[in-house]
Amino acid sequence: MEKPVIKVDKRELRSGITDYLKNFGCEIEEERLEIGDYILSDRVAVERKTFSDFISSTRDLRLFSQLKELTKFEKPILLIEGFEYFGDLNQNSLFGALASVILDFGVPTIWTKNKKESSNFIYITAKREQFKEKRGFAIRLRKKPQNLREEQEYLIAGLPSINSVLSSRLLEKFGTPKKIFKAKKEELTEIKSLGEKKAQRILDIINTKHFSD
Repeated sequence: MEKPVIKVDKRELRSGITDYLKNFGCEIEEERLEIGDYILSDRVAVERKTFSDFISSTRDLRLFSQLKELTKFEKPILLIEGFEYFGDLNQNSLFGALASVILDFGVPTIWTKNKKESSNFIYITAKREQFKEKRGFAIRLRKKPQNLREEQEYLIAGLPSINSVLSSRLLEKFGTPKKIFKAKKEELTEIKSLGEKKAQRILDIINTKHFSD
């Protein structure tokens, strides 16, 4: 059975979430993530907060700088775990913060009761992204390429809407980056999950003359 891969920020390891994820059958890659706590694909990042952390990060405004970074992903998610006493934050302030998350930043928010529910949501979302949607990870979020093959994949992943899966498929079909850059639209669209819009965008990037300001 295929196992979803989940990139986890090292600062989250003490939370106990990874233990549940491993029990669900996930493969865990521990990294020092610059954005989010869990990365599930090239477009999905999850910021997890306990309720108390959500309250404190709202009070010191840390939440909003984190959300600004999180929206660099196409599909950001804020996960709030548990529900406790508000402390000195009144209900209006809480709802105002939640309204800002959704309306100002456009970040969907999910509320879970405990670590097990949080882990289950992360697991199911990762499975959907990686197996149903066939999404990979953005190579350019990884560490520096270590060899020629990784450098080629990194180069191709710089093209618009190209993740690790499509980068590998393109190189497998054409053999070299040079042949990819010289490919015709109909040749590019033969790649699984690379439709006409993506192919046209790639051609526009490659063939349009650069103009300096």
